[in-house]
Amino acid sequence: MAKKVFRAPRIRVPRKIKKDKIIEMRVKVSHNSYTGLKIVDGKYVANEPAYYLKRMDFYYGDDLACSYDMTAATSPNPLIRFKMRASKEAPVRVVMTNNDGVVKEAKAEIKFS
Repeated sequence: MAKKVFRAPRIRVPRKIKKDKIIEMRVKVSHNSYTGLKIVDGKYVANEPAYYLKRMDFYYGDDLACSYDMTAATSPNPLIRFKMRASKEAPVRVVMTNNDGVVKEAKAEIKFS
């Protein structure tokens, strides 16, 4: 079995943020992924258990702003980018869960400049 790696995600918040403007958020996570399949005689065969990120939840203040369901096809160590409207100064939090049920999270602050 390949080595399992899952480190806490990192959130990148833009340096300059203006109220009610659209900003790009970036979430980077160190997590290797594999399907557990290999090709034997031209067919896919289960070789070992799959290991992948299963879900990402993103909170803006106390509200769930977005969530992503993922599969074993998600690349290892993904960089997930999405846009959001900065409507208030508030903490942001990302919660990542893998298919083993392990949960890691990170926090940052939205501050207007």
